[in-house]
Amino acid sequence: MLGRRDPQRSFFGAASQVEEGSLEKLGFYGKLSTEGPKVFRDEDFAAAYCRDNGRPSVPPSILAMARLLQHYEGISDEEVVERCRYDLRWKVALDLDPLSVAAPFAKSTFQGFRARLTVHEKEGLIFEKSVEAAREAGLLPRQLRLALDSSPVRGRGAVKDTFNLISDAIKAVVRSVSASGQRQAQEVAEEAGLERHVEAASIKGSEVVEWEDTESVAQFLRGLLEDAEKAVTLAKEAGCGSEEAALLRKIVMQDVDQEGQSPEIRRGVAKARTVSVSDPEMRHGRKSSGSTYTGHKAHVAVEIKSSVITAVAAGAPGEADGARVKSLVEQSEQSTGHKVEQALGDCAYSSREAAKQAAEVGVDLKTKMPKPRKGFFGSQEFKVSEETGEAHCPAGQPSSEQSPLHPKGSVPGLNHRWSEQQCGSCPLKELCTPGKRRSLFVPVDFHQRRQREEYARSEEGRRLLRRRVVVEHAIAKLKNLGAGAARYFGREKTKTQWQWSAAVLNFRLVWFC
Repeated sequence: MLGRRDPQRSFFGAASQVEEGSLEKLGFYGKLSTEGPKVFRDEDFAAAYCRDNGRPSVPPSILAMARLLQHYEGISDEEVVERCRYDLRWKVALDLDPLSVAAPFAKSTFQGFRARLTVHEKEGLIFEKSVEAAREAGLLPRQLRLALDSSPVRGRGAVKDTFNLISDAIKAVVRSVSASGQRQAQEVAEEAGLERHVEAASIKGSEVVEWEDTESVAQFLRGLLEDAEKAVTLAKEAGCGSEEAALLRKIVMQDVDQEGQSPEIRRGVAKARTVSVSDPEMRHGRKSSGSTYTGHKAHVAVEIKSSVITAVAAGAPGEADGARVKSLVEQSEQSTGHKVEQALGDCAYSSREAAKQAAEVGVDLKTKMPKPRKGFFGSQEFKVSEETGEAHCPAGQPSSEQSPLHPKGSVPGLNHRWSEQQCGSCPLKELCTPGKRRSLFVPVDFHQRRQREEYARSEEGRRLLRRRVVVEHAIAKLKNLGAGAARYFGREKTKTQWQWSAAVLNFRLVWFC
């Protein structure tokens, strides 16, 4: 049953016992003590509890404030309980007895509260409360101007090679079957002939394989595939573990080539390859040409005047940033109750998909534009007639060939080519192309993109786009709170982590602005 916090501060609580003026010295903890009860109300969590049956729970407002402090300090669930017992700052923030070392709740209760929020889809409630507090404090203008950006998040799941990945997936099937039948995993594995996967922490470390011998490796892999078939059959006969069995089949299909006489590890990397059994949503990603990571990608929207974080999302590393423009804008409008007028982004938001989504929600999207290859002329150096479609290179030469082009996955347009004679004798050839001749693809939206490029290079455009630095600062602060590495398994829980960290930053802005 829903437990409720006493609306009146306890006379013997830590907040009442500290000397006058000390609450301000406690910073975030002191503000949470005075402002927290106004924001964290037990009634807001009523949907996750029974109203009139059972023993009263620990007031969810207390648990929510403890969870906010957990993300503020970046500590574990066990340390949260310890802070409540021994840390005076926590006792002040939660209004606990300063002389008692008894914990106000158990670790299991704290974890159960998190599970309740997940099941009842209330994980984003506190983030929404932080945005609402910013609006009530007058920090948000009527017409919002957002800065958008994304950031890599290292996943929590263990990343393993194909052999151990298959073995882990087999183990997951066995555990699912054993849990459904309330039996020991070892017992189920022995009956199915899969005990080596349950007993060994690493299948590669427990088996003797001559890794330099192709036939020995193929025989080892063949045995894993046979065990995989046994595991799939086990799940089918038990009528459970279908998700685990599907994951096992996916790993085998993406990583193993069985078309030859002997199975072998597939060359290359499958698109959207599953890299972890403990967190199947993790993917390989690339932040830059020389920086790779494995995990998820977080997306953030920040109001540029107040630096309030208005929207948070999480996606796959390979997902284009432009694909999140619409959802970030809509989430921002829903959380703030205000209309988004303009959005700023870096080059990743200069795509046609991003422009399309911005147009759908009626937002003026201003972005940086990709620069040409270093040391060579870009498309902006060519003169293309908007009326006739004629194209002239930087040397003033018209194209010798024009042909309609419909590239796959892009917009149609006209492909201009200059002859080898034109390029061969041109004094600007070294700045134009390393090949024998130059070509220029002019899509149907060429002139619209050129206008965006000219604006991004103009003094006004550079001055405006510099304001998007607020989102980079916000992401840096979020990472200082530990958001750069996932605390939990799964993309949705990673999004939740970023929402709680964003709530911390928003409340700091509201309380200390």
